[in-house]
Amino acid sequence: MRLMQRKANPTRQPVRSRQGSSPNWRTLALACLVAVGGGCVDIGGKDPALRTARSFLNDQKIERLVRERIAADEKLAASRVKAVSYDGVVLLVGQVPAAALRDKAEQAIRDMPEVRRIHNELQVSGATSLMARANDDWLTTKVVSRFVASDQVNASRVKVVAEDGVVYLVGILPEAEARQAAEVARTVFGVNKVVKVFDYLDG
Repeated sequence: MRLMQRKANPTRQPVRSRQGSSPNWRTLALACLVAVGGGCVDIGGKDPALRTARSFLNDQKIERLVRERIAADEKLAASRVKAVSYDGVVLLVGQVPAAALRDKAEQAIRDMPEVRRIHNELQVSGATSLMARANDDWLTTKVVSRFVASDQVNASRVKVVAEDGVVYLVGILPEAEARQAAEVARTVFGVNKVVKVFDYLDG
């Protein structure tokens, strides 16, 4: 018995994926930016508002050295101290039990040659709860999302840090864009305060 070979149907169209099955550029950008809190790297070094790859690696080095110095002090290690570096500008956030420790944390890193400036935003209080920290992570995501959706702010130029309901905006921007970024961040529900930690391109 001879089997008949099935002919291909020339009119049959290839199956297309359903609309929305592939993420668009905004979704991909959001995923990337949320992972790092914003603040991308300029590989070519042509955008003065973005860190170069060398600057990015230097910031990673600074953050690692700050963690090591904080961990080397018993009382500071028992506190909640977080350091974020952006182009050599270090932001300290978190909670310490005494004002003397707040000053001590800053003094511990002041002699680092890679550090250009320190913004000490450590609060003298008890450490935040796990729920509060989870909320801060969520605030960071919401602020970055709002930047991605905004036509007034370039999300890749701003690093977002949230601590105890306060949102810190770090980066290198024209002053007008920095003001706009702060206004956008203030519209996010749950943000108690916005602090600008910017270097300004126009002065």
